[in-house]
Amino acid sequence: MRIYIACLVLVIAPVAIVFGFKQYQSIQAERESPSAKRRGEVLFFNATWCGPCKQMKPIVASLRLQGYHMRDVDVDSHRDLAQKYGIRAVPTFVFLENGSEVNRISGGTSADRLRSLCAGAGYR
Repeated sequence: MRIYIACLVLVIAPVAIVFGFKQYQSIQAERESPSAKRRGEVLFFNATWCGPCKQMKPIVASLRLQGYHMRDVDVDSHRDLAQKYGIRAVPTFVFLENGSEVNRISGGTSADRLRSLCAGAGYR
């Protein structure tokens, strides 16, 4: 029985390692280039300690469920992206189209305003 388990582990372990490494590579590639795979995307810069950000999280989650491409970016964890986009206040929504910023909202906002700014075909 022990030999059977050892053989099973020897077969499964390399597959699991390769799968895990591929997942790691895809996450790193997305982190380096957040809008490379999509035409339009909204980056939602926020922080865990920010009250208005906490109020916006359910709105962003609702829009994401409706099919909008929205990505949470914690400014404390991803300082490089916050610096790249010149984030000075949270919450901030940066609207990207083909990798270029086309619009920006700083501060809390309504779901209707976000939805209207995401009305372009690139954001769905």
